[in-house]
Amino acid sequence: MDSNTLLAILSIPMVIGALLITPVGESLSASLSDKFPSLKTTRGRLLTGSTLIALSGFIIAAMTLWISNTISEGAGFCVASNMFSCDDVLGNEDYNKVPMLGIRWALFGIMIYTFFLWILMSISKEPQADWVGTNIKLGFIVTSTGVLAIAWLMYAESVMKTICPYCTAVHIGNLLLIYGFWKMGKLYDSGEWHQN
Repeated sequence: MDSNTLLAILSIPMVIGALLITPVGESLSASLSDKFPSLKTTRGRLLTGSTLIALSGFIIAAMTLWISNTISEGAGFCVASNMFSCDDVLGNEDYNKVPMLGIRWALFGIMIYTFFLWILMSISKEPQADWVGTNIKLGFIVTSTGVLAIAWLMYAESVMKTICPYCTAVHIGNLLLIYGFWKMGKLYDSGEWHQN
């Protein structure tokens, strides 16, 4: 299986999650709500959609770490063209480390997406807990801060004159989660969160 097909398959949960957190989610979930009762509520759709996005982002981030390790062993994985090449981006030692931390961006992405999954799953398990509003805000702050990392990585890709499709998918997941946490925050602040 080629790298683009694999990325498309790994992105399916992200696409479904994105649909669930948007206004389209209400009509989409109507047909699925008999099998998945949590999709009947706005809160359930936002939590399920955001969790699918975070899960897909985690898996794709893990793939970028695998690609990094494969490149360091001398093998290639995803050279699609001169413009799209994970190998060139992830194999670049100058840009493939988080400034000040010294760890690979892929490992950092795995850690961040693990954090998102923890927040979302803990909220899903206890949606009426006192700390839920704080965790929603924390999720929004961390995802919003991620825009700085995305900007840095886009700058690095522009310097290298190549784009990493796997990295881009992870970035899109972060942007979708900003929207998901924002929508959850609005629902929580309006008081409708507790009515669901």
